[in-house]
Amino acid sequence: MTPFSPDHLSDIRAQALIAAGPKAALRRRARGYLNLYEASNGACMFALVAAHGALWASWYLAGAKLVAAGLAGVDPTGRPAPVRRYRELSAYVAALKDINQLVMVETYVLVHTIKAHGPDAAIAQGIPVDLARDYATAMATPQPPQVLRDLFHRHFLWEQERVVSDKLDDAFAAMTWPLMRSLCQRPWVWFAYFRVGASMNFRSFTDQAERIEKGLIAYDRAVDFGADRLARITHVRLRIYPGFKPMQWRSVSAPTG
Repeated sequence: MTPFSPDHLSDIRAQALIAAGPKAALRRRARGYLNLYEASNGACMFALVAAHGALWASWYLAGAKLVAAGLAGVDPTGRPAPVRRYRELSAYVAALKDINQLVMVETYVLVHTIKAHGPDAAIAQGIPVDLARDYATAMATPQPPQVLRDLFHRHFLWEQERVVSDKLDDAFAAMTWPLMRSLCQRPWVWFAYFRVGASMNFRSFTDQAERIEKGLIAYDRAVDFGADRLARITHVRLRIYPGFKPMQWRSVSAPTG
């Protein structure tokens, strides 16, 4: 590890933005999350589960826009006008992709700052003390499942409070189309490692407590499936259909000298 400086943070954030890609590049972020899981030596289960969240969103949000295009002109409620209905839904989808990008960037900064410069450097960037130090320990030494589950829970809650909840609430509040508001509150979530018929169906997507509850379900299912097995299968899946032009990946390394 090398002493940390503002220039190091700028470099890590620049690499985080490259890894995250444009807001619409959900499958690219799935690859980035998978790389983060491996860079953390398997400690960042948040990244592995988030990779599948991005893969799910890549097709689900595209489908939502197609459905909205069809419903915008036939919904008999009369408000708002059809063009505005579709624009509102598109803005909501764009906000979800923006959130996904921001969460990826913050997770990248967390993992690579600790990896290159240690937990104190991460703490100096506003990452919670316990989260940074416990990640440093887990990245250095394999931890039992209950420890990794607790780490996932705290990471998930931190991202919800730091990035997700306010942006999601604001995006949802801007949508006035009653039918689509109702549908968006109850998304159907199914990751590739879930059993057939074992989807997660939300009652209220804007409820932070329910999002955390569902996140822990997704985590437990990933552990039951086998984390390393899931990572290997996901690598194969992304090689077959990466969803973006292959690029040269490089990890952040501390400068020498």
